[in-house]
Amino acid sequence: MILPVKQKGAGLRGFSLLELLVVMIIMGILAGVAGPSVGRFMDSLAFKRQSGRIMAAVRYARLKAVTNGRAVIMTLNPGSNNLRLDEGAVQEERDLKLAADDTISLNPEIIKFSPDGHATPAVISFSRDDRSEKIIIDSLSGLPVLEVDNGE
Repeated sequence: MILPVKQKGAGLRGFSLLELLVVMIIMGILAGVAGPSVGRFMDSLAFKRQSGRIMAAVRYARLKAVTNGRAVIMTLNPGSNNLRLDEGAVQEERDLKLAADDTISLNPEIIKFSPDGHATPAVISFSRDDRSEKIIIDSLSGLPVLEVDNGE
């Protein structure tokens, strides 16, 4: 019995130009729909990252007071919007890497972290464009707590 020899390329089919164009159009539509939501998601991540930097700077000030056994005074440097930590003879400035349209404020303007872990009760307000968050400094623990907005 003799078997027929298959020719190279016989029976193989590719995609037609029309099929490729339809797929490209569908991918373009999906990219157009998904693009804006990805941009909003990235903005949200950047905002949360900045809030995390502010909270880390507050935790650092508290840790510095507790480990060194001296009070640390935290203020906002109005020229650069950086947090200034004053430990008596030692002064340090924490760069928050704020964007040009970011605003930050401390209420009260001076926050004192004591060596026993306590702190001046305070609120740090941070905003960017139409988003804002408040970070509450707990007076008993001296730790920052992100205020949750329940939409009330």
